[in-house]
Amino acid sequence: MLNLLRKFLRPTLREQLEDGVREALRRYVERQSTPNLRVYVSTDLVPEGVEDAMWAHDESEHLRRFALQWAEDNGVPRVGMRAEVILLDTKKEFAFVKPVGAEPVEARSGAPSAREERPSAGGQAVLEVVSSPSLTAPLRIAGELTVGRKVNGDVFGAGDRYMSGRHARFHIAGSTLFVTDLDSKNRTFLNERPLPPHEQVPAAVGDEIRMGATTFRVAEIGE
Repeated sequence: MLNLLRKFLRPTLREQLEDGVREALRRYVERQSTPNLRVYVSTDLVPEGVEDAMWAHDESEHLRRFALQWAEDNGVPRVGMRAEVILLDTKKEFAFVKPVGAEPVEARSGAPSAREERPSAGGQAVLEVVSSPSLTAPLRIAGELTVGRKVNGDVFGAGDRYMSGRHARFHIAGSTLFVTDLDSKNRTFLNERPLPPHEQVPAAVGDEIRMGATTFRVAEIGE
């Protein structure tokens, strides 16, 4: 009986996410600016019988309206605010809200790059970090680079447990940057479009590339 009562009183997933949104926005009241919200939820928490993509879309829209209303009630600017639900296939149930994009990352901050590569005939590119569990400095690519969960041989480790061991490969040909998903568990997304495995897809300056809980924005591409 006690366990049944605890289950009844336990907040629903939507209530937990609303609490997360409220807490994320509360940090920005004094800054008089509002971040975009990225909501990470494990697929195990999606209600049975509901399509993952449809649930994520509906929940994103609900949380966006909830965030806009909270911002208005608390005098926080809300122009352009977005809320995005990202589903991750993991062994552990989790759900959390992360504010992103409130303060742009400087691509040339003077900080050491995440990885330095010697120039090659394949060209070079710079990816700035939009959000990441561990990275802050820009990622510099010369020729070709494979990105994964952690360092392993020729793999650059992003320190993101939601990435696969060999998640995606970046390759530069001339002045074009190509992204290839290496059949990763949680997919690779270009401007929120999932990439088919083992197919090179061109990315342009300004495009965003998401792998696991890490998002890069293409800042520069050069020969």
